[in-house]
Amino acid sequence: MSTRVVIAANTIDEVGGAQRVAHVVADGLARRGYAVDLLGIAPYLPPHDYALDPRVRRVTLMSHEWPAPPKDLGFRARHSRATKQRLATRSLLRAEAVAGLAALLADGPPGVIVTTQLWAMEHLADVPHDDWAVVGQYHSSFEAAAAGRDLARAVGLYADVDLVTLLTPADADAFRRAGLNNTTWLANPLAFWPAEPVAVRPGDTGAVMYLGRLAVEKGAGFLLSAWGLVAGEFPGWTLRLAGSGPDEKSLRKQAAGLAVGGDRVQFSPPVADAEGLLHEADLFVLPSLTEGLPLALAEAMASGLPCIATDCSAGVRLLSREGAAARLVPRADPAALGERMAALMGSTDDRAALGRQAREAVRPYRADLVMDEWEALIARVLR
Repeated sequence: MSTRVVIAANTIDEVGGAQRVAHVVADGLARRGYAVDLLGIAPYLPPHDYALDPRVRRVTLMSHEWPAPPKDLGFRARHSRATKQRLATRSLLRAEAVAGLAALLADGPPGVIVTTQLWAMEHLADVPHDDWAVVGQYHSSFEAAAAGRDLARAVGLYADVDLVTLLTPADADAFRRAGLNNTTWLANPLAFWPAEPVAVRPGDTGAVMYLGRLAVEKGAGFLLSAWGLVAGEFPGWTLRLAGSGPDEKSLRKQAAGLAVGGDRVQFSPPVADAEGLLHEADLFVLPSLTEGLPLALAEAMASGLPCIATDCSAGVRLLSREGAAARLVPRADPAALGERMAALMGSTDDRAALGRQAREAVRPYRADLVMDEWEALIARVLR
């Protein structure tokens, strides 16, 4: 009988790194003969369509989206009728999710549960699962967890699970020092490995690519500021920002207000074909303030693109080989970012050399190799 694996995420329909990784792992395990359930706690609208092996059973537990908190957190908002209704709806949806998870686990023999996010683990904690092996994951850095409330949540929720996987050896060590004695590290698998790298285009034209959520922690505003500092030197280049999020309106306004280069900033929505989009670029920039092991950067490097990233996490340093395979700049420093962009935009040879180094650096993250590690991990927790 096939080993059952339940992969649980907050949502499975959202465009996001954790969701993409969950789909790649579910797809890879199904192709290797495991009986896989890919489980989302709440739906996400509009849903993103991921390619997935048809043998994977997709399940979303809640019948409606999780109500967001009010933007106004004042006394009246906290005690309004709408807030009380929101809390009542949340209570009903949580009960629905817990009941659905219990039914799913009972629908066959026990195996391995992988909780990719802390909210998913909070639901599993309310469901009997003593016969199951549990692997907990955290998809950001220890630094990000320690800066907010996630560190205490993770230590509490994952204290008794069989294994906790972090994204880098440094993060695994840091969580161990913080109180988890069951940590290891396992990198995210690449969603694709292009047969051929991006062709280096010589000349005075090109495209700088940003691929990600348009939210403050992703740093797109700093990228726009850096672009404004160098765009005048490179009139044949464009800046492309592919993504959506709460900062889109303000970022469009910022781009329109640039003294130079604002007319060469292009916005586009998230795309299912990240590989095709990356092959239209000449330079990739990850300007984030916080990251785990960023899939967008890894995919750009796999495509053979020269990359610049902010030195914001152990995962970025691991992928970039401490700056040797992707150039690193300080966080929130448009001047440093602009200087590094100008150096690469102005040198075809440097872009070509860095792109070759980038592709080789992320070769170990090919999905087939990482799935071998997943199989070893499953065997370990089932012993």
